[in-house]
Amino acid sequence: MKRNAGWITLLLLVTLLSGILSGCQQEKVVKIGLNAQLTGPDSYVGQAAQLALQDRVDEINANGGIKGYKVQLVVYDSRSEVTDAVAVAKRLMEQDRVAAIIGPEWSGAAIPIAEIANTNKVPVVATTASNINVTVTEDGKLNPYMFRVCFIDPYQGYALADFAYKELGMRKAAFIYDVSAPYSVGIMNFFEEHFVELGGVMATKEGYMANDTEFRAQLAKVQDSGADLLVVPTGTYRDIALIAQQAAALGLKIQFLGGDGWVADELLSMAGKELEGAYLSSGISSDAPEFADFNAAFEAKHKTAANVYAYYALDALYSIEYAVGVAIDKTGKPDPAAVRDALETMKDVPVFTGKMTMEPDTHNPHNKPILLMRITDSKWEIVKIFTPGE
Repeated sequence: MKRNAGWITLLLLVTLLSGILSGCQQEKVVKIGLNAQLTGPDSYVGQAAQLALQDRVDEINANGGIKGYKVQLVVYDSRSEVTDAVAVAKRLMEQDRVAAIIGPEWSGAAIPIAEIANTNKVPVVATTASNINVTVTEDGKLNPYMFRVCFIDPYQGYALADFAYKELGMRKAAFIYDVSAPYSVGIMNFFEEHFVELGGVMATKEGYMANDTEFRAQLAKVQDSGADLLVVPTGTYRDIALIAQQAAALGLKIQFLGGDGWVADELLSMAGKELEGAYLSSGISSDAPEFADFNAAFEAKHKTAANVYAYYALDALYSIEYAVGVAIDKTGKPDPAAVRDALETMKDVPVFTGKMTMEPDTHNPHNKPILLMRITDSKWEIVKIFTPGE
């Protein structure tokens, strides 16, 4: 009798455990990856983004998920290194089996990830990787699984050149640029093309390598060139901060101009004084009134400020959230290929910063406006909105 009782007890336990496991297996989960710079020199780019994304995921799940699928945000740190970002992308696709990936944030990492995404057939939505070859190869072929939510370098460079020549009256431009960064090289090339077309002259182009901290030699050549404009299309605020500080120490007074890689509040505290009156382009401003409530709630919760990189990441998540919903409606599951198809055809889809329409032949957001901003009293000031094609 005792032996039978023991078997009955064991059978009941097995049955109970099986029921619990079966219940767990029935929960539907869709995994979305985040490939972000959480440590390293550019950690300011990824840290606020991760917090904002997790807040949104929690909100989605509290409201029942996406078509009944709970969202799991799978996060890995790229450590601001291209090799790490590539390894993270492979892990998310091949081991974690995510439906889509948010990030990376810079073109140098996004370009080599494109082939991995195409091979694994998992869509990647880059946030601020603006080089044209992130989504389209050098020979003009579309990378079918690569998307982005920011504008691209060709019309950022065009807009900066147009603004410098027509509105600032600049005629002779010098460049200090990061020769190792596709972003920096791309903006310089597109700026030069349009600036010269308008009648401007390129006085000198001085290169440096990533992580350099000494720029006096390049600045001396800029000073000797007689340029009235110094364009610094760096992907990180530290470079332009050091350049501005060293220019001031040399007594070089010149009009500074830059791209969206400058956008970090840390720049204002580090070199706002030296960059007083400098102009730059950006897709978003953290000082825009429509973000005031979000910024206040974010800072109250996390004890740190939100930034534009959090906004871009949220745009990517909103886009993926929409695409996953469409994929589930069509295939009954969040199939990555179906998610890709939905991303490619999205039109006027509400995202965090407005509405998103994806160009199916380029996988770039359609006509995303460029803000031209000035640094005034160590604050960002919007002076003009430039819309491509207008």
